[in-house]
Amino acid sequence: MPFSIYAGDNEFAVATGGNVNNGPGTSTFDYPPNSTKDLVITTKAGDDDPRLFEPGDVYEVTFGGNGGTTILNAVVVRSDPGPTGGGIVVFEGLDTGGNPAQVIWTPGENLEGWYWDNFTASAKPGFYTTDQNPAYSHSFICFDAEARIATPYGLRRAADLAAGDLVVTVDSGGRPLLWTAQRRVVGRDALTPVLIREGVLGNGAPLRLSAQHMVMIRSGRAEMLFGHAEVLVPIRALVDGRMIRYAPTPHVTYVHLLLDRHELLLAEGAPCESLRAVPDWVPLPDAPDVPPMAAVRPILTWREAVALGDFTPIAQPRCTVPML
Repeated sequence: MPFSIYAGDNEFAVATGGNVNNGPGTSTFDYPPNSTKDLVITTKAGDDDPRLFEPGDVYEVTFGGNGGTTILNAVVVRSDPGPTGGGIVVFEGLDTGGNPAQVIWTPGENLEGWYWDNFTASAKPGFYTTDQNPAYSHSFICFDAEARIATPYGLRRAADLAAGDLVVTVDSGGRPLLWTAQRRVVGRDALTPVLIREGVLGNGAPLRLSAQHMVMIRSGRAEMLFGHAEVLVPIRALVDGRMIRYAPTPHVTYVHLLLDRHELLLAEGAPCESLRAVPDWVPLPDAPDVPPMAAVRPILTWREAVALGDFTPIAQPRCTVPML
């Protein structure tokens, strides 16, 4: 059943009109940020876990004060940790007049205090509009249980792998798994699996991944824009509705595979990432004591990946202004 979350007035600010996306991946706060009040975030029916604010989730967002309005279908475009232990969530959509609007909400963080601490007339603070910490994710970074993972002894179902089993990695050959876990969830909303048709990513058979799972592609445009031809992109950024599409299902079993460092595994032949950190939902006594890991390739945000356009699949190994 939908419910509402009421935010503290010092924990949110807005960007509207020309302040929305007016920099490369950034927006500018409407001035002054404390002129808005009474933020209410209302969940939508069908969200399996509405207290987890994942990119792509949709809410109704209402605020009062200067320019107060309602964004009926506000999409989460950013979900990051805050500087002092809270969070940073950015919603984006159209207000009741059809104009672009964003709300930055920082539960557990004093956003207004941060703004005025960093304010100067010549360098007004702004905020990033996509995730800035790829290792931080409420989402599932995982394989469908039936996905076959390359091992030195042949392909094995992800669901059949256990800690200590060897898997083939793109960069390091055979490596043992440090930890595995499985979770059966409703395969809808933010947990909807993405289905990749045979051959699209060099995969020899259809492959299902969680929407946030990173895959490696090769792109001349990525080399031009980011200085690296091989990059990691979230599979949801490659969804075209035909060759790569969302595939809702009543239930899906997701499998998490962790090594002692971030690696690229071959799932049905396509290079897909292993875990970079233990998922948030794992109880501490059951979680291995490993810090978040450095990524083996540069990671692009969803928007950066969408902007690339064409790419080549890889089937086998071979700011001066303050911003929050």
